[in-house]
Amino acid sequence: MATPDNETLIDLTGKNALVTGAAKGIGRAIAERLRAAGANVTLADLDASGDATAKEIGGSFVVCDITNADQLSAAVTAAARGGNLDILVNNAGIYPTTGPIDKVSDSFVSRMLEVNVRAQYSAAREAARAMKDGGAIVNLASIAGIRGGANITAYSASKGAVIALTRAFANELGPRGIRVNAIAPGIIDTPGVQEQMAPLKAGGLDIDAAIAANPLRIAGQPDHIARVTLFLVSELAAFITGQTVVVDGGATA
Repeated sequence: MATPDNETLIDLTGKNALVTGAAKGIGRAIAERLRAAGANVTLADLDASGDATAKEIGGSFVVCDITNADQLSAAVTAAARGGNLDILVNNAGIYPTTGPIDKVSDSFVSRMLEVNVRAQYSAAREAARAMKDGGAIVNLASIAGIRGGANITAYSASKGAVIALTRAFANELGPRGIRVNAIAPGIIDTPGVQEQMAPLKAGGLDIDAAIAANPLRIAGQPDHIARVTLFLVSELAAFITGQTVVVDGGATA
């Protein structure tokens, strides 16, 4: 049996991919990488600016609240293009700041779990139904789901659940040729993170230094996550499933 060359292993030509939360930040970077590798990419987001993003990268766009069953199903159908869905990147989610545990309401915890866990579960389920010829699912977790963190308790719990779901889905879907992995990013320099840290900046925090507080001393960029996503959905990772890849510049080392 001939050994495929590197270019063949990473070629996604003809593959149908759905990326949620793809209007900007990490989701956009992932969509760009998959499109550059040849995939037919559908960007799904609540943010209507995703339409402009899709046009820029040569993909298509659907408005999608991943907590809405009808919109989620429609997004999967659109991405499958009347055939097989090959790739799902479960990127959509909400940000972590919750405050001290005694200030966190039950309704906030419910919302965090609804978006970051239940909706990701539903997206993976709907995608698996459309993966008639196998496929790859990548869930976005976080290092917060591995090591926890003060003032982000609900977020940590939600991302820990994503890691557990990834393992469970991998075991169940593996016999169908569907690989399921997760990425656990550290702090990534995105507009959302900058916005989240703005109040701390007003108090004197050097945001750029905080983002780059890792052994490599560089700020994590959306494309760092996109490159690992491309690896996980390609044939380079053909024998990898049920794993969580930490991408944090060594912050958890």
